[in-house]
Amino acid sequence: MTDDANISQVDEIAEDAVLTSDKDVSQSPILDPEEIEALMASMEPMEQAEALFASLPPLKQPKNIQPYAFETGEVDGPARYPLFVNLQERMAEFLKDQWSDTFNREVGVAFDRMLEEAYRDIITDEKPRVFFAYTVEGCGPMMLAFDISLIVAHVDAMLGGEGEACGEVPKTLSPVERRLSERIAKSLEKHLETAWDPVTALDFELLKIDTDPQFLSVAGATENCFSMYFNIQLDEKTTGGFALYYPRTFLEPMLDNLRSTVSDAVVVDEEWQTAMEQSLSTVSIPMILRLGECEMTIEQFLRLSEGDYLPFQINEGEPVTLWADEIPMFQAQAGSQDGMLAAEIINKLP
Repeated sequence: MTDDANISQVDEIAEDAVLTSDKDVSQSPILDPEEIEALMASMEPMEQAEALFASLPPLKQPKNIQPYAFETGEVDGPARYPLFVNLQERMAEFLKDQWSDTFNREVGVAFDRMLEEAYRDIITDEKPRVFFAYTVEGCGPMMLAFDISLIVAHVDAMLGGEGEACGEVPKTLSPVERRLSERIAKSLEKHLETAWDPVTALDFELLKIDTDPQFLSVAGATENCFSMYFNIQLDEKTTGGFALYYPRTFLEPMLDNLRSTVSDAVVVDEEWQTAMEQSLSTVSIPMILRLGECEMTIEQFLRLSEGDYLPFQINEGEPVTLWADEIPMFQAQAGSQDGMLAAEIINKLP
């Protein structure tokens, strides 16, 4: 064998040895499991978490990130209560009919918007308006508001005029306009009661009429109100706004009912009602004649035996209670009939 052949063979053997060495190094872990466990034990939990996240490949980030806006008070606003919205629209219809009669012409009332807003935002509106504050027993106060030009025009129509608000819009009412506004308030009171009839009977009572809502104290400054806004068109020249404001405390007792989508009175299915009554009339009810009650200690109870008497502390012949299931219904006299224990009903319990 020549020297060149020997050199070539030695090179091949050396190259194979290097490749084998590299392969073994790449496949074998740098640290043994025991060494990794000992290393991790010496690190705090937070450091371990940071080390794990650092070993992960970087996450691909989006190119455009839009800011996220959290929902505001509109989530639980008037829109969630369809029947409430319907009632306020009924109120607007009543107002339209009554004002059309007063003005002797068609008056337009159009829904504008609804929202939930803090009471302080309502009373800080600088637009000249007339506020009618009402109260309902058990619910509290609420109020209506009209642009002052609408009330001035309404008073003019009541006095036989054309129902116009000429000249510069006033910021307050004259004594005559304020006095006649009380008649307007009474008609509004009836409209409110009629509009709420499908849900519950409410007795609205006028508290005050004022052009400055700061002194009405219908709600706390930060309390939210359900606000309904309408536009009123008296003629081609005269338009104005009308609003209803209900504090949440006023509506709280009725919110569950106001989630309903049914606005009219419920139609009774007489055939179904008769079938239901007939079905219910066959249901059995356990009747229990409770002759008396007594108390004793556990020791006394454990000593009870055949022939013992229990003191019920009720006089012989005294009426006892007759129960229907778990409800006390009648006073009865215990007795017998045809050899069987019986109860004679004396009167019905309230």
